[in-house]
Amino acid sequence: MGTAAARALSARGRSVILFERFTFGHDRGSAAGSTRNFRLTYHDPLYVRMARRALTAWRALEAEAGLELLRTVGGLDVGHEETGAAAAALEAGGETFERPTADEVAERWPALRFPDGSRFLYQADGAIIRSRDAVLAQARLAARHGADLREGVRIVSMRGSGEDAEVRTDRDDVVQAGAAIVAAGAWIGSLLHPASIDVPVSPTLEQSTHLRTEITGLPTLIDWAESPAQPPYVVPNPFEPGEIKAGAHRSGPLVDPDHRSFDPDPEREARVVEWVGRRIDAPVSIRRTQTCLYTVAADDDFVVDRRGPIVIASPCSGHGFKFTPLIGEVLADLATGAEPSVPLDRFRLDRLSLRTGATA
Repeated sequence: MGTAAARALSARGRSVILFERFTFGHDRGSAAGSTRNFRLTYHDPLYVRMARRALTAWRALEAEAGLELLRTVGGLDVGHEETGAAAAALEAGGETFERPTADEVAERWPALRFPDGSRFLYQADGAIIRSRDAVLAQARLAARHGADLREGVRIVSMRGSGEDAEVRTDRDDVVQAGAAIVAAGAWIGSLLHPASIDVPVSPTLEQSTHLRTEITGLPTLIDWAESPAQPPYVVPNPFEPGEIKAGAHRSGPLVDPDHRSFDPDPEREARVVEWVGRRIDAPVSIRRTQTCLYTVAADDDFVVDRRGPIVIASPCSGHGFKFTPLIGEVLADLATGAEPSVPLDRFRLDRLSLRTGATA
């Protein structure tokens, strides 16, 4: 989100400094790994509409970067209530979808296996994002537009100073600006606490297992029927045919991002591999298991807001990457005082559901 905002602001002719504690494309946060899924399929029309706008923004990013970042594979959701809610949200958002029968699913993807009575939703715009390449592309474009990108720099303090934000780094930089965007992922709470801004989000340690199989042409798959709260998923990699990524959404423990393990949990790995074995009728072999961080809000919604000169950017909860170039434009709007291109009331920092997890 930081590189997206830097690209958006610098393209508007604004003076931008982007501080990165590690390196661009690092594996310590939420963008670790080579792929992420893109989907229009949500249980809420707001996110459906945002995803459609994000898809347009992804295509614009590809055109500017001269690089393919998104490849369409289609998206298949499995479940009863979940697919019904998603169908209603897609319809409200003006999107097309299919409700294939079990026989139709078996005919189209003969390697997939599901229990009798399963219900399905298929949306043709589901896609795979080359996530690390996308981050690096945004950084390159921001620099091309004149942004000053600084890696290996840690922010030691941040505060609102009158109408300006003041940022101090461990390199003895002191920067004052009309706005500071904080898109620090799992570190956002600790970074903004000294500025008297409480962002009640919780970092969790997640993992995904990369597998090799002879099967190609799979869609993205989310199995709500297996576990509605922690649905397992498959993300195929069309850029490397025969490679799939599998995991269980929001199944990891709370963690301190500065004191975390990078070692995978073998029990969670075994559960995911067992589930894949029940869903894909073909031999699979483990290539690697990789960890990453989620930054989770109690209500699963994003936190995108402005307090004084500080813009709070936590569009996370494990489902934010697909919106990256759109959120970059939104953050640029907030930083410059422009009217955001999407409604942000639901993502306010002071909403009741952010503190309680209950809908207002």
